[in-house]
Amino acid sequence: MKLTFPLLLGKVLVILLFLLPQSIFAQSATQNITLVTGWNAIWLEVSPVYTAGDKEGLPKSPGDIFGEDVKIKTVLSPKPLAGTAEFFAKTPSDVMTSFNKPEWEQWSNPAQALAVDDEDLDDNLSIITGNRAYLIEATAPTTVSIEGKVKFRPPTWAPDRYNLLGFGLHGTPTFQEFFEAAGSSHPTDRIYRLIPSTGNWVKVSSPATETMNSNEAYWIFSSGPSTYMGPVAVAFDSAVTGILRFGGPGDVVTIGSGASALHLDLEEITFTNLRTSDTSATPVLDLINSDEDSGSFTLRTVTPDPDSLGYIAGNLVDTTLGATASPSSLDETVEPLSTTVLTLGAARNWESGSVGRTNVYRLRTGAGSAFWLPVTASLNSVQLSTDTLPDDTAAVAGLWIGEVSVSGVTSFVEDGAPVRAAAAPAPILILLHSNATGQVNLLSQVTVMQTKTADSSIPSEPVLVVDPDQIPIFEGIKERNGKRVGLRLESVAFDMPRDISVSSQSDDDPTDSEDDLVDIIAASLSTDANTVIRSDVDENTIDSYLVSSSLRPSTLKEVYFKNLLCDGALGSGKTVQTIAGSLTLDGFHRSNPFRHAYHQKHGKGPKITREISIVFDSDQQVPDRLVGSYEEQITGLAKSRLTLSGSIKLERISAVDRLEGSN
Repeated sequence: MKLTFPLLLGKVLVILLFLLPQSIFAQSATQNITLVTGWNAIWLEVSPVYTAGDKEGLPKSPGDIFGEDVKIKTVLSPKPLAGTAEFFAKTPSDVMTSFNKPEWEQWSNPAQALAVDDEDLDDNLSIITGNRAYLIEATAPTTVSIEGKVKFRPPTWAPDRYNLLGFGLHGTPTFQEFFEAAGSSHPTDRIYRLIPSTGNWVKVSSPATETMNSNEAYWIFSSGPSTYMGPVAVAFDSAVTGILRFGGPGDVVTIGSGASALHLDLEEITFTNLRTSDTSATPVLDLINSDEDSGSFTLRTVTPDPDSLGYIAGNLVDTTLGATASPSSLDETVEPLSTTVLTLGAARNWESGSVGRTNVYRLRTGAGSAFWLPVTASLNSVQLSTDTLPDDTAAVAGLWIGEVSVSGVTSFVEDGAPVRAAAAPAPILILLHSNATGQVNLLSQVTVMQTKTADSSIPSEPVLVVDPDQIPIFEGIKERNGKRVGLRLESVAFDMPRDISVSSQSDDDPTDSEDDLVDIIAASLSTDANTVIRSDVDENTIDSYLVSSSLRPSTLKEVYFKNLLCDGALGSGKTVQTIAGSLTLDGFHRSNPFRHAYHQKHGKGPKITREISIVFDSDQQVPDRLVGSYEEQITGLAKSRLTLSGSIKLERISAVDRLEGSN
């Protein structure tokens, strides 16, 4: 039986879910929630989990969080994608007695009388999770401190409906200040807040003066799809996992020289100021918690130096644990309607090579928003060779087939998520090709064939075909049932990414009246103040559109690359690695393991990114055979980055240095 790529990732995911305590997904923080008498609409940012015992790593129950406080009577929470009718009840308790009972979950404190006298309604709120809204009824003022795991989490909007959401905030911006940049996507005249004294939902009547509060949830209408997270948008490569990660072998940069030289891993954070008013934003970072000595893992701002084509080290980011009144500036100002890319460098000053470090920061955008930002770093067992050019291209040119033996995997049962030995090695088939100049391509499939000839005096030449449409042009190399067929080799563990270039996602005639994906994206981005045309849409725009789309666009084309260009070269002591961000599965990819083509709630999965590094041993004993070490980083498959490590053995089966039908 073939082990397809979705099944391969699925099996890995199933194993992780059994081993996975949520406690290592990110570092902890504490959220203090003040409740007043009556109903309170609460936005919980932290995810409380058990830290010991049989339930270690699992989400806590409402009873273990609120049960000891006799002032708390009832806790309610809407199920994901609940209907809008529940909003139009007079009080939260009316929601449970009169509207959409199946769309809500509730917990009643055993120390109190049941909040709802209804035999058909049982307590069904079994766990408390973060980034979720709760309605809490209190009989008297009280304060609850909830410790839990945190991650970077922009809001998720259900289009064309009211969403019960809250936001991390610094200060108390007005509704107009916060939502003005959202334009018509989130009109301020369609926001409701809960009045605890009466238990009624009331429309925000004066958005220019009424202020928002941290810990508070509101009913906010989303007109169409939205990715709005506040006046300043934030993005980074591993944002889908909720953690900013350092540790890629290609990121190490030496800044300065001599005794003062710094060896830093570099990552970028992108800030986009959506406000049209003459108000700039100045992001800051505040270190809240660290799982180790905060001095062993530090961040520093880094500025590109155009004169030397290098970098200039900036200020050291906050290293004092706990919230401070003056957190560290990131040395960047984001002007209105502009984007700024900030470079951060991570210094990893600890000895152990297998244990990672995690710091938790509070990121303030300078425009009222605040996000939790866990930042992790690890030391790598695979380092790049300094010499990546092939010594003899003829000696390595051709098709190489081999097996990766995964013997180490990220442990989700230990703090720091170190890479630990697997119980048994897992084999993965891999195909690599080196051309006449030494460039290496990763392949998912290839067919070995030969050119056709009408006279045996002119022999056929072997060919390697990666485009199935070109197979009829050539001739097979072996006979089956009286026909000559090619030899097909396939590595199902390495499916190619989708081609989202504008040319591939356009129809045959971009000027016709029939819309293609590019037309639809341009139309969706156009506003009254900004008209977007086809020429404004590029590959990054298409990628962002697919990430934000909740449903598969009907015009999305199933066009995939035939081969994937890699950095480095094959050979003794050489290194091969995938180009950063190139090996991805978008949410609608044919091999995305979270996607189910026939289930309406699973039509899309997360974006999965894989980064592969192969280092070949300097001493290779057998011709046409290469052995070395293998490391792979996977983001999006689980909430934490997954690291696979092991060995690799390759054999050259063809010296043909050309791929027919390659990209």
